[in-house]
Amino acid sequence: MDYNSPRTERQQKAVKQAKKVFILLLASGLFIGVIVSIGVIKLMNYFGLTEKTNQIQIIQEKLKQ
Repeated sequence: MDYNSPRTERQQKAVKQAKKVFILLLASGLFIGVIVSIGVIKLMNYFGLTEKTNQIQIIQEKLKQ
């Protein structure tokens, strides 16, 4: 197949449509990713998973048990 041959009108329309669909899927995926990441960060903050823990205190408490 010769890829350097001029494209027909139908092929040009198909390529345009494929590019539009690709851009739409990419944009929607990025948007959903941003929303999900914001939700994950809020959940981590709510449950205190972003706070720095005192490792020495945790080890001492485990040794006392």
